[in-house]
Amino acid sequence: MPLTEDDIVQVRYIIKDVAMKLSREEFYANDGSYKEIAPTNRVPIVTSNGEELSFEHAQFGFEKWDGTGVIINARSETAHEKPMFKSHVKTGRCIIPAPGYYEWKPPDDGKKKKIKHLIKDERGNLLFMAGLWREGKDGREFVIITKEPYGEVVDIHDRMPVILRADQLESWLSGAMPIEMLASIDFSCVGEPLEEPVDFSTESSDFVQMTLFDK
Repeated sequence: MPLTEDDIVQVRYIIKDVAMKLSREEFYANDGSYKEIAPTNRVPIVTSNGEELSFEHAQFGFEKWDGTGVIINARSETAHEKPMFKSHVKTGRCIIPAPGYYEWKPPDDGKKKKIKHLIKDERGNLLFMAGLWREGKDGREFVIITKEPYGEVVDIHDRMPVILRADQLESWLSGAMPIEMLASIDFSCVGEPLEEPVDFSTESSDFVQMTLFDK
Protein backbone atom coordinates (compact mmCIF):
# COMPACT_ATOMS: atom_id res chain seq x y z
CA MET A 1 0.00 0.00 0.00
CA PRO A 2 2.43 2.73 -1.17
CA LEU A 3 1.75 6.39 -0.47
CA THR A 4 -0.46 8.00 -3.08
CA GLU A 5 -0.63 11.58 -4.30
CA ASP A 6 -3.66 12.03 -2.04
CA ASP A 7 -1.60 10.82 0.93
CA ILE A 8 1.10 13.39 0.22
CA VAL A 9 -1.50 16.15 -0.09
CA GLN A 10 -3.00 15.09 3.24
CA VAL A 11 0.39 15.16 4.96
CA ARG A 12 1.07 18.63 3.56
CA TYR A 13 -2.34 19.89 4.70
CA ILE A 14 -2.05 18.56 8.24
CA ILE A 15 1.54 19.67 8.74
CA LYS A 16 0.64 23.10 7.37
CA ASP A 17 -1.78 23.41 10.27
CA VAL A 18 1.22 23.17 12.60
CA ALA A 19 3.38 25.56 10.53
CA MET A 20 5.52 23.00 8.72
CA LYS A 21 6.39 22.44 5.08
CA LEU A 22 7.53 19.16 3.57
CA SER A 23 8.12 17.91 0.07
CA ARG A 24 7.33 14.66 -1.68
CA GLU A 25 11.06 14.08 -2.13
CA GLU A 26 11.65 14.30 1.63
CA PHE A 27 8.88 11.84 2.37
CA TYR A 28 10.29 9.24 -0.02
CA ALA A 29 13.95 9.77 0.87
CA ASN A 30 14.43 6.53 2.81
CA ASP A 31 17.84 4.89 2.67
CA GLY A 32 16.55 1.43 1.77
CA SER A 33 14.35 -0.31 -0.76
CA TYR A 34 11.74 -2.28 1.12
CA LYS A 35 8.01 -2.71 1.12
CA GLU A 36 7.58 -3.25 4.85
CA ILE A 37 9.37 -1.06 7.34
CA ALA A 38 10.80 -3.24 10.10
CA PRO A 39 12.88 -2.58 13.23
CA THR A 40 16.25 -0.89 12.47
CA ASN A 41 14.99 0.52 9.14
CA ARG A 42 15.02 4.31 8.81
CA VAL A 43 11.68 6.03 8.33
CA PRO A 44 10.26 9.58 8.18
CA ILE A 45 9.30 11.19 11.48
CA VAL A 46 8.15 14.68 12.51
CA THR A 47 9.94 16.39 15.41
CA SER A 48 9.93 19.83 17.06
CA ASN A 49 12.64 21.92 18.73
CA GLY A 50 10.08 24.10 20.50
CA GLU A 51 10.08 26.79 17.82
CA GLU A 52 9.78 24.98 14.52
CA LEU A 53 9.11 21.51 13.19
CA SER A 54 11.33 19.33 11.06
CA PHE A 55 10.72 16.32 8.87
CA GLU A 56 13.59 13.84 9.06
CA HIS A 57 14.52 10.18 9.12
CA ALA A 58 15.29 8.04 12.14
CA GLN A 59 15.96 4.39 12.92
CA PHE A 60 12.99 2.37 14.08
CA GLY A 61 13.95 1.19 17.58
CA PHE A 62 16.08 2.28 20.53
CA GLU A 63 19.21 0.15 20.64
CA LYS A 64 19.46 -1.91 23.83
CA TRP A 65 22.21 -1.02 26.26
CA ASP A 66 24.03 -4.28 25.57
CA GLY A 67 23.75 -4.04 21.79
CA THR A 68 21.69 -7.23 21.46
CA GLY A 69 18.79 -5.69 19.54
CA VAL A 70 16.32 -2.82 19.67
CA ILE A 71 13.26 -1.83 21.68
CA ILE A 72 10.51 -0.67 19.30
CA ASN A 73 7.65 0.22 21.68
CA ALA A 74 7.10 2.28 24.83
CA ARG A 75 3.97 1.71 26.90
CA SER A 76 1.93 4.91 27.32
CA GLU A 77 1.06 3.89 30.88
CA THR A 78 4.67 3.56 32.09
CA ALA A 79 7.00 5.37 29.65
CA HIS A 80 7.38 8.34 32.01
CA GLU A 81 8.74 5.95 34.68
CA LYS A 82 11.11 3.79 32.64
CA PRO A 83 14.81 4.83 32.60
CA MET A 84 15.07 4.21 28.84
CA PHE A 85 12.20 6.58 28.02
CA LYS A 86 11.49 9.05 30.82
CA SER A 87 14.19 11.58 29.90
CA HIS A 88 12.71 11.83 26.38
CA VAL A 89 9.05 12.28 27.37
CA LYS A 90 9.30 16.09 27.29
CA THR A 91 12.11 16.83 24.84
CA GLY A 92 12.04 13.81 22.53
CA ARG A 93 8.52 13.68 21.19
CA CYS A 94 7.78 12.79 17.58
CA ILE A 95 5.04 11.74 15.18
CA ILE A 96 5.35 8.85 12.74
CA PRO A 97 3.04 9.13 9.68
CA ALA A 98 2.09 5.88 7.92
CA PRO A 99 -0.65 4.51 5.64
CA GLY A 100 -1.14 1.61 8.07
CA TYR A 101 0.63 -1.01 10.15
CA TYR A 102 0.81 -4.78 10.36
CA GLU A 103 -0.14 -7.06 13.22
CA TRP A 104 -0.56 -10.81 13.66
CA LYS A 105 -3.75 -12.41 14.97
CA PRO A 106 -3.87 -15.93 16.40
CA PRO A 107 -6.64 -17.97 14.72
CA ASP A 108 -9.70 -18.94 16.71
CA ASP A 109 -8.66 -22.59 16.86
CA GLY A 110 -5.82 -21.74 19.26
CA LYS A 111 -3.05 -23.24 17.10
CA LYS A 112 0.40 -21.68 16.75
CA LYS A 113 -0.31 -20.32 13.30
CA LYS A 114 -1.15 -16.61 13.03
CA ILE A 115 -2.77 -14.46 10.37
CA LYS A 116 -1.20 -11.20 9.18
CA HIS A 117 -3.52 -8.18 9.22
CA LEU A 118 -3.15 -4.71 7.74
CA ILE A 119 -4.58 -2.20 10.20
CA LYS A 120 -5.53 1.21 8.87
CA ASP A 121 -7.84 4.17 9.40
CA GLU A 122 -11.46 3.23 8.74
CA ARG A 123 -11.76 6.22 6.35
CA GLY A 124 -8.51 5.50 4.52
CA ASN A 125 -6.59 8.47 5.93
CA LEU A 126 -2.97 8.36 7.04
CA LEU A 127 -2.23 7.35 10.61
CA PHE A 128 -0.18 9.67 12.84
CA MET A 129 1.44 7.65 15.61
CA ALA A 130 2.88 9.18 18.77
CA GLY A 131 6.50 8.34 19.47
CA LEU A 132 9.69 9.25 21.30
CA TRP A 133 13.10 9.88 19.73
CA ARG A 134 16.66 10.12 20.99
CA GLU A 135 20.16 10.50 19.61
CA GLY A 136 21.76 7.10 19.06
CA LYS A 137 25.28 6.16 18.06
CA ASP A 138 24.27 6.11 14.39
CA GLY A 139 21.88 9.07 14.45
CA ARG A 140 18.35 9.56 15.67
CA GLU A 141 16.23 6.58 16.63
CA PHE A 142 12.62 6.31 17.77
CA VAL A 143 10.05 4.10 19.45
CA ILE A 144 6.29 4.03 18.99
CA ILE A 145 4.09 4.58 22.03
CA THR A 146 1.42 1.93 22.55
CA LYS A 147 -1.83 1.58 24.50
CA GLU A 148 -4.65 -0.84 25.14
CA PRO A 149 -6.42 -1.76 21.86
CA TYR A 150 -9.64 -0.12 20.75
CA GLY A 151 -12.41 -1.15 18.35
CA GLU A 152 -11.59 -3.88 15.84
CA VAL A 153 -7.99 -4.10 17.03
CA VAL A 154 -9.20 -5.66 20.29
CA ASP A 155 -9.80 -8.91 18.40
CA ILE A 156 -6.39 -8.83 16.70
CA HIS A 157 -3.82 -7.85 19.33
CA ASP A 158 -3.56 -6.83 22.97
CA ARG A 159 -1.75 -3.54 22.17
CA MET A 160 -1.91 -0.87 19.47
CA PRO A 161 0.01 2.33 18.64
CA VAL A 162 -1.28 5.59 20.07
CA ILE A 163 -2.80 7.26 17.00
CA LEU A 164 -3.31 11.01 17.18
CA ARG A 165 -5.99 13.07 15.46
CA ALA A 166 -4.93 16.03 13.33
CA ASP A 167 -5.98 18.48 16.05
CA GLN A 168 -3.76 16.70 18.61
CA LEU A 169 -0.47 16.77 16.68
CA GLU A 170 0.71 20.20 17.78
CA SER A 171 -0.25 19.58 21.41
CA TRP A 172 1.72 16.36 21.52
CA LEU A 173 4.84 17.76 19.85
CA SER A 174 4.86 20.94 21.93
CA GLY A 175 4.71 19.05 25.22
CA ALA A 176 1.35 20.53 26.17
CA MET A 177 -0.29 17.10 26.16
CA PRO A 178 0.69 15.00 29.20
CA ILE A 179 1.98 11.59 28.20
CA GLU A 180 -0.42 10.06 30.72
CA MET A 181 -3.26 11.24 28.47
CA LEU A 182 -2.17 8.98 25.60
CA ALA A 183 -3.59 5.83 27.17
CA SER A 184 -7.09 7.32 26.93
CA ILE A 185 -6.91 8.37 23.26
CA ASP A 186 -9.06 6.03 21.20
CA PHE A 187 -8.83 5.86 17.42
CA SER A 188 -10.97 3.64 15.20
CA CYS A 189 -9.09 1.39 12.80
CA VAL A 190 -10.10 -1.57 10.67
CA GLY A 191 -8.13 -4.78 10.25
CA GLU A 192 -7.84 -6.59 6.91
CA PRO A 193 -6.49 -10.19 6.83
CA LEU A 194 -3.82 -10.48 4.16
CA GLU A 195 -2.67 -14.07 3.75
CA GLU A 196 -2.78 -17.65 4.91
CA PRO A 197 -1.85 -18.44 8.53
CA VAL A 198 1.87 -18.74 9.29
CA ASP A 199 3.30 -21.27 11.75
CA PHE A 200 5.49 -19.14 14.03
CA SER A 201 7.12 -22.18 15.58
CA THR A 202 9.06 -22.73 12.35
CA GLU A 203 10.12 -19.14 11.71
CA SER A 204 13.01 -17.11 13.06
CA SER A 205 12.54 -14.47 15.76
CA ASP A 206 13.33 -11.80 13.16
CA PHE A 207 10.33 -12.92 11.13
CA VAL A 208 7.87 -12.77 13.98
CA GLN A 209 9.03 -9.31 15.07
CA MET A 210 6.18 -6.90 14.39
CA THR A 211 6.48 -4.81 11.23
CA LEU A 212 4.54 -1.59 11.49
CA PHE A 213 4.57 0.20 8.19
CA ASP A 214 3.91 -0.23 4.52
CA LYS A 215 5.99 1.95 2.22
